[in-house]
Amino acid sequence: MPASPFDKLTWEDLKDWAGDRVVRRGKSYKSNVEDLAVAADGALLAWVQGGDRYATLVRCTAAGKLSSTCTCPYGSSCKHAVATVLRFLDCLRQQSSPPPADADDERFAELASRCDPDEEEDGDLAAPISPRAKPGDDAVRKHLLGLPKAELVELLMEGRDVVPELRQRLADQAELKAGNVSKMVAAIRREIRRVTQDYGWQNPWKHEGYTPDYSHLTQRLSNLLSIGHADAVVELGTELLKLGMNQAAGSNDEGETGREVADALKVVYQALSRSSLSPSQQILWDVEAHRLDPYGILDEINGPLAQDNHGAAVWSQVADQLAAKLAAFPIPSKKPGDYSSTKYDRERLMDWLFRALEKAERKSEIIPILERETKRTDCYVALVRRLIQARRRQDARAWALKGIDATAGHLPGIAHELERELRNLAEKEKNLPLVAAFRAREFFAAPSLQSFCNLQAAAEQAQVWDAVRKTALQFLETGRRPDRAEPTGKRTDKTADPVRTWPLPPTGLPEVETDSRWRTFPEATVLIDIAIHEKRPADALQWHRRHVSQNSLARRFEGAQVADAIADSHPEEAIAVWKDLIAAETATANQAGYQTAGAHLRKIKRVAARLGKETEFQAYLESLYLQNKRRPRMLDVLNALSGRRTPILPPPT
Repeated sequence: MPASPFDKLTWEDLKDWAGDRVVRRGKSYKSNVEDLAVAADGALLAWVQGGDRYATLVRCTAAGKLSSTCTCPYGSSCKHAVATVLRFLDCLRQQSSPPPADADDERFAELASRCDPDEEEDGDLAAPISPRAKPGDDAVRKHLLGLPKAELVELLMEGRDVVPELRQRLADQAELKAGNVSKMVAAIRREIRRVTQDYGWQNPWKHEGYTPDYSHLTQRLSNLLSIGHADAVVELGTELLKLGMNQAAGSNDEGETGREVADALKVVYQALSRSSLSPSQQILWDVEAHRLDPYGILDEINGPLAQDNHGAAVWSQVADQLAAKLAAFPIPSKKPGDYSSTKYDRERLMDWLFRALEKAERKSEIIPILERETKRTDCYVALVRRLIQARRRQDARAWALKGIDATAGHLPGIAHELERELRNLAEKEKNLPLVAAFRAREFFAAPSLQSFCNLQAAAEQAQVWDAVRKTALQFLETGRRPDRAEPTGKRTDKTADPVRTWPLPPTGLPEVETDSRWRTFPEATVLIDIAIHEKRPADALQWHRRHVSQNSLARRFEGAQVADAIADSHPEEAIAVWKDLIAAETATANQAGYQTAGAHLRKIKRVAARLGKETEFQAYLESLYLQNKRRPRMLDVLNALSGRRTPILPPPT
C-alpha cells in the first residue's frame, strides 16, 4: 500500500486544524462516510451524510498541513472533513485501501460549484429575482399586447380559476368600480381577522417556519384608499392595530410577523393623513397606536408623532384629551402580590400626557400631576427629577425621603433610585462629605470591590479616606457599622447616633436592617478582592486560607484569582493553590474542567521555570498522567502541555 501523508497525522494535528469540539463531533460521524475514494493527487473524496448529503474533499501536504472543501454550510475544517480523514485511517488500519476516484466523479463538480465565486454560497441569501427581471418577460408582454381584447378577457378568466390571488384582485376591482364600498370593507375586516388568527414561528435549525402573509390585505387597503375612502381605512386600521400587535407579540420568530403588520399599517398611516380627523385627533390615534406597540413595530413609520409639525394649540387639545383619559383610567391595585399591567399602562399614558403638555407649553401642570400620581403609581423618581430640573431642590429632597419611606419595604429598586437622586443632589451642591456618606451607605448595604472603590473616590474628595477606609475594613471583618453606635434591629425614622470616630455626616435616611441570616462576617471574598486591588498579596492569601478552612467551596471560586495575585510574592503558595484547583477540576470529569485544569498547569509551568524547578514540574506532570490514564480528554490536555503528539494510526509493531 503506497504511503500517504495522512498516516502520520496525530490527534493534535486534527485539533489544531479543526478545533477540539469539531474533532469530537467528527469522531461520531465516521459511520456516515460513504463511497470513500482517493483522488489522483492523494486527496480524499467522500459523501458524508449529515443534515443533508455533503460532498467532502480533504488534502494533506507532506508536512501534515490539512485543508478541505465541503458542500455543507461551514465549507471547510468541518466535522464531515474530520470524519473523512478518520474513516480513511480506519481503512489503513485494516489494510484495505479505498478505490481511486474517477476523474469525472460528480462530487468534483459539486465542490467546484461550491467554490465558484460567480455563484451564491448560500441560496437563502440570494436576492430574489424581480418580476420584471425574469427572462422572457419582454416576449410575454409583446405577445399580450398583440392579443385582441376578447382573447385577453378569456385569458384572465382562465387565470382567475387557477390563481386565487388573481381571482380576489379582479373581484376587488369589480366591487370598487360598482361603488359597493360597504361590502368591500366587510370583506377586508374578515380578512384582517383571518390573517391575524395564527402566530408566526421560525425554527432556524430546521429551516422551517410560518410567517403570516399580509400582502393581499395590504393591497386591498391600498385599493380602498385609492378611491378616496381614507376614513374607512383608518377604521379598519384600528382593528388591525389591536389584532396585529397581539399576533406579533405572541409570535416566536425574529420579527418577521411584526414587519408584515408594519407594512399593512403604512397604508393606514397614509389614510390617516388624508382622513377627516382633525390634527389633534390624528395625533391621538397615533398615540393610541404606540401605546399598543411595546416592541417598536411602528418605529419606521412616519406618522403624526414623528412629523411633529403642529403648534401648541393642537398639542393643548391633545393634552386635554389625554388628561381626561388618565382621569378615567383604572387605578392600579396596591395589594401585595398584585402584578397586573394596569400600573405600567397608566405610567405610559402619563408619559404621553407629559409630552403633550411640554409641546403645548404647559409644563407647569406636570409636577402637580406627578404629586397626585405618587399614591397610584409610585412615580417618586420622575417627580424628584422634575423638581430638580425646576430648581426646587428642597421639595425634591422632601419627596425623595417620602418616596424612600413609602417604597423601601416592597419596592427597593425605587428606593435605591431615590437614594441615587439624593446623592446626585449632594454632588450638585458640592456637599462632598454628604456624597461620601451616601457612598458609605451603599457600601454597607451591598459590600463589594466596586462599592468600596466608589466610597474611596468620594471619601478622598472629602479628605477623610484614611479614617473611612480603616472603619470600612473593620465592618467587613466584624459586621459592625461605624456610622451607628449599635444596630437598632428594626427600621427607624431616623438614623442611630453616629459613632464619634466616624467622620461622615448622617444621610437623614431611614435605616432598614437586612436579615442577618443572609449576611455572614467576615466578608472574606470582599476582603480578598480589596487586598488584591490594593496589592496586598499576603493579606489576600491569609483571608483565602481562612475562608477555605470555613468553606471548602471557596477554593474553587476564588482560588485562581488569589493564586494569580500572589504568584510573584508567594510562588510556592500559588503553586499549591493551583494544584488544589487542578485536583478539583479533574474530579469533575468533564471537558470544561480539563481545559481549566490545563490553564492552571500552564501557570505552574511558568512559575516553576522562573524558580528553576522544571524537574519538579515534570515529576508532577508524570503523576497527573498516571492519575488520569483512563481520562483520554485530560490526557489530550497533558499532551498539549508537554508537547507530546499522539498518532491517530498506531505505528507498525
